Amino acid sequence: MSTFLMIQAATDGAVLGEAPVTSIFHGMLGQGILPIIVLALIVVALFAHAGLKWALWLAAAVAVQIAIGILAFDAPWVGMLHAANAFTVLALAEVGAYAVAHAPAYVPHAKASMRPAT
Repeated sequence: MSTFLMIQAATDGAVLGEAPVTSIFHGMLGQGILPIIVLALIVVALFAHAGLKWALWLAAAVAVQIAIGILAFDAPWVGMLHAANAFTVLALAEVGAYAVAHAPAYVPHAKASMRPAT
């Protein structure tokens, strides 16, 4: 919340002691690089036949994270939701990685592999 207040004050013309370089880097990373990584993860999940559900949930959480980050410039209290949702993004990434690592080997669809007894 304090970061969004600081950026809002700088936008309004307040002079800061130092440039908020870390805030700019945080925004570039979150709005530019992270969505590309999530899209690559979805492509990998499609080809690997594993973890697509977790990759899509992660993409939704990242989209919400970006939306909250943009909205927090107008209402700095929304910055608390931005921080809380960061833990959701982290949890989805970890649970998805665990689920894929412990998934059974790919098995073709049951109807295609089962034959009636003769």
